[in-house]
Amino acid sequence: MDGSPDIDRRMLVAVLVGIIVAALVVALISRDPSDDAAASAGASAAPTSAVEAAAATGVDHHNANADQQAESLPNEPLDDATREQVASQLVAAREVALRYPTVADAEAAGYVLAGGFAPLVGAHYVGIANAAGNAFDAAKPPTLIYDGTSPTSRVTGLMYLAGSGDADAPEGFAGPNDHWHRHTGVCVKFTNGTIEVPFPADRDITKKMCDGKEGNFIDRTQWMVHAWVVPGWDSPDGVFSHDHADLHCADGTDDTDAAGFCQGT
Repeated sequence: MDGSPDIDRRMLVAVLVGIIVAALVVALISRDPSDDAAASAGASAAPTSAVEAAAATGVDHHNANADQQAESLPNEPLDDATREQVASQLVAAREVALRYPTVADAEAAGYVLAGGFAPLVGAHYVGIANAAGNAFDAAKPPTLIYDGTSPTSRVTGLMYLAGSGDADAPEGFAGPNDHWHRHTGVCVKFTNGTIEVPFPADRDITKKMCDGKEGNFIDRTQWMVHAWVVPGWDSPDGVFSHDHADLHCADGTDDTDAAGFCQGT
C-alpha cells in the first residue's frame, strides 16, 4: 500500500471506531474496583477526564455484550475440508502481517496509528485502503497490531472489520470459531488530525451527550475480530481471542492512563 488515500470524516469514523473502543473496553475491564469504591465513598479528587467521569457514573454493559461473551466459548471441532480452508486463510493473513514486521514498516506503507498502545490488545495501525469496504478478505486485513508505538515495535497480529453491524456476524474465517463482536454507545471526535474518545464504550452514552462534545455518535459499531497469526505471538486463548494475555505495558503491568493507554515497547 503506497501512501494514505484521501477519505472523509464519516468514513474515518466507521473505520477507526472499532479499534479505539476495543482499547477502551479493555481499560475499563482492568480498572481496580477499589477506584470505584473510593469514588462512591466521596473521594475528594474529581475525575481527570470525561472518560473517568463516565466510568464513575455509567452502567457497564460489557458483561451483557453477548458478542464478546461468545468470544470465550470453546472452539468447535472442524471437519477436514473446513480445517484446510481456515489453515489457508491463516497462512494468507500471516504473510501479510510479516510484510510489516515493525511499526516503521507499517508507517512507511501508509498505515496510521489509531489511539495508542493498550494492554491486552496492542497498538492498532490502520490501512485505510483495506478498511474501506465491508467484505471480509483474509489477505486484506485493515489493521496491523503491534506491541508498542516506537519505530522498532513488533507486529503481533491483525484485526478485521466487516459487515455493517447488523444482527448476523459476517462470514469471515472458515468454520465457527472466529467469534466476531461489536460495541454500543460509541462517541468519537476528530480534532486537528487527532482522535479523541470522550466517553467509554458499552455504557449508557447517548447521542445528546456525544453531541455536547461535538463528537460522532455510533449506536452500534460494525463487526470486528482479532487474529493473532504472527509466529511467536500465539495467543494463549486462541488465534481469534479478543485479548492477548502476553501484551502488557512496558513496565510489565496493565496500568493505563484515563483514556486506556500506556507505554508499550
